Amino acid sequence: MPVKTIHRDAPGALPADVRHDCLERFGLNIRILLTTEQSNAKLKKGAAIARSLILHHLPARSLSRAITPDNPEQTAVRAFIPSLFDLAERESLTAEALRHNGCPWMTEGCGGIGGGCLNWSGHGGLNVTVAAARGRRTLAMIANPSLYGRAILWAVLRHHRAAVADGVLLSLRLRGTDEGPACGWHRLPLALSNSESVSIRDRYGVDLPAGVETMAARLQCLPSLRWMEYSKAGTRGPLGLIAQRDAGCDVTASFAADRLSGVRDGLAALQFGFRLAIPVHIRRGDPLPSAVRLTAGDQTAIIATVDGDRHDHRWLDRQGPDACVVLLRTKISRGRDPAVSDPFSLAAHGMPQHLADGSVQLIWPD
Repeated sequence: MPVKTIHRDAPGALPADVRHDCLERFGLNIRILLTTEQSNAKLKKGAAIARSLILHHLPARSLSRAITPDNPEQTAVRAFIPSLFDLAERESLTAEALRHNGCPWMTEGCGGIGGGCLNWSGHGGLNVTVAAARGRRTLAMIANPSLYGRAILWAVLRHHRAAVADGVLLSLRLRGTDEGPACGWHRLPLALSNSESVSIRDRYGVDLPAGVETMAARLQCLPSLRWMEYSKAGTRGPLGLIAQRDAGCDVTASFAADRLSGVRDGLAALQFGFRLAIPVHIRRGDPLPSAVRLTAGDQTAIIATVDGDRHDHRWLDRQGPDACVVLLRTKISRGRDPAVSDPFSLAAHGMPQHLADGSVQLIWPD
């Protein structure tokens, strides 16, 4: 779809409900709603290929723990955050926040108390300010998913316009640290008024029709955007990998080494043409395996690997019949309990590693 003429002096004010009822209400700012390569070291690695945007929320049951005064977590970024408690109380969201699970397919190794979730690595593990910001975004999403989705859309549009002007691609991940709204980002309905549609066309040069369409349909109207996600969902169902792909998202399946059906789930994802991301305890600079063997019962597959830490643009990696395994070096998750999070990643050796329903073997070149 060709990009329309962009009128930089066209009215670009956010809709009043987005500004007041979403952003200002939860202490958010449209300019920093999404993480860019300016504040994320891994995104900088792929900046020559495309600019990147990631949306970060508090994962799993972390929001519940953040607003619970007797939270047993000892690490500050995982512990009770009074400002989030006050915000949830003020907005009458405490009950919903306590019920919220941002990662319905989590396993104990990544999402439990002391788990190894990547939310607590990098900037996420540095200080409470980052955790509080992710918590405010999560509360805004819980309060009104569709209104929050429009705020995200407007934030993406700002970056997309800049990417188009500079002749570069823009990569987007909405599932940076959680799975998003309960209905799934690909199914989230976004309603645009006639005036909002006209403002977007004049200011950002893309046609987003008035009326109700899904987030997936809106994102497909942005010609320079590459929308990709990692997901621990199963292959089938309205929130599954196939449904996400059918909606236009380039999705990579996340391997769950500590799930009872982890190996079979990984094999199923590969058979449906999805890449499979596997975390491994391999130090930076050490050579990575060239292939991975997955075995469950009478099913065996040997899959070639790619280094997932070179960049985060998974849409460049093989999928379909020749789908690859994306190897990701395990990151330090601040406050993790090693005894809990060991099952989250594979060990760095060439022997078969026996999991609940099969085995995985890393293969290095001779």
